[in-house]
Amino acid sequence: MPRIRTGQRQVARTWQQTIVDRIRSGKVVPLIGNLVGNDLLLGGHAALVEAYARYINYPLPDKLDLARMTQFLSVTDESTSDVRAVKEDYINFIKNRLFDLAEADGVSADILAELEEEFDDVKFAEFSERLGYPKFNNGAAPLLTLADFPIPIYLTTSYHDFIEVALRRVGKKPRSEICRWHKGLEGVPSMWPEDYQPTPQEPLVYHLHGLDIHPGSLVLTEDDYMEFLVAISQNVGRGADPIPRRVRQAMADSSLIMLGYDLRSWDFRVLFWGLIKPRPLQQTSVSIQLVPSEVEREYLQKYMSEFEFKVYWGTINQYVEELRRDWET
Repeated sequence: MPRIRTGQRQVARTWQQTIVDRIRSGKVVPLIGNLVGNDLLLGGHAALVEAYARYINYPLPDKLDLARMTQFLSVTDESTSDVRAVKEDYINFIKNRLFDLAEADGVSADILAELEEEFDDVKFAEFSERLGYPKFNNGAAPLLTLADFPIPIYLTTSYHDFIEVALRRVGKKPRSEICRWHKGLEGVPSMWPEDYQPTPQEPLVYHLHGLDIHPGSLVLTEDDYMEFLVAISQNVGRGADPIPRRVRQAMADSSLIMLGYDLRSWDFRVLFWGLIKPRPLQQTSVSIQLVPSEVEREYLQKYMSEFEFKVYWGTINQYVEELRRDWET
């Protein structure tokens, strides 16, 4: 905030200015949905979900929801041995989708042939890098802008490392970590040293819903979401709490910027009831939403305002661009 001189009267500030001030002081935590990467980098979330429904021969085309579809598959597909197999197959589907996009984009035939031969042996992060993705052009520019802000902690429900790639692209050294929301993840080695403290130059990217390199960590089916909600709600502040203390503290004393969440989705509802609503001090935060019908708009505005959330009606690109302009002013 600027210096207040003797005799100067207070100037009314907008919530947008409050968010910019808190970015400057490192008191903002972006919360980036899986939809962001799917929309900006994987051909669009809606198109991806439709393609997945066709891939698994989903019989309820009027109810295309990823959590519901994977839940259905885990229960009805006799060829699926367990839920982990569903998650491994979903990651394989994403790799194939990216391969098809790269082929359509004109990626070198030699690179495609090489990767096709090594397909099963290459992890998704390396796979996308070798194909030249994510491409940080106009479509993915919001991630680069967010990466450029002096923010020490980024939270995400994305299954992929697109945010880390953006942070490295602007010269930072991010560290990744996953939420250990079930006992099967307790043996996964930590990706950060014990003395690590997140800073704007070495920020933490915390994957609440898992990371593709560990398929078992993905929060994907409806049952996963319920188990995740119970896990993050039961042992708050105790040794068994799957959310690290520094992450909970950052959420408690910072403003949140939620990007890529449908307020009716499993992603949003579980995070809202498990992590956002219980915060001891609700601070001015913002949720970016596409403009719905007037009735929905009034409802969402009123619902979110009860928890100090302002709703920005527009696209992620529009909001982040406005945020950048305010930041540079």
